[in-house]
Amino acid sequence: MTTSEMKTAARPAAAPTEAETTLTYQPNVDICDCGKEVLIVADIPGTRTDGIDVSFEDGVLSLHARVPARELPGRAVHQEYGIGSYRRSFRLGDDFDASQITANYRHGVLTIHVPRLAAVRPRKVEVRAG
Repeated sequence: MTTSEMKTAARPAAAPTEAETTLTYQPNVDICDCGKEVLIVADIPGTRTDGIDVSFEDGVLSLHARVPARELPGRAVHQEYGIGSYRRSFRLGDDFDASQITANYRHGVLTIHVPRLAAVRPRKVEVRAG
């Protein structure tokens, strides 16, 4: 390595941008096909309801949740909690009623109800004696 290359290699890198320092996590989920709806339960601890975005477009349900920095009362001596955001998308198809999707957030768990369109809901057909 030449002296010029060593000087270049020793230069400090530019400070990372906020986007480069923010981690993105894929939340663990449970998905249930409940017949009339699909139920998605996602673990997204550390966020608040005003930091959660759920959208449904072109048959894809997307969730994004921002987690604010954790405020500690003193100097941290050890930290394992990663600050970042959650992102996850699911291809569900166009058989769902986007206007009726609901979401609830409680104790770090996001529950999303995605109802099927009435025309495509499974139904039992009664068979009568002829």
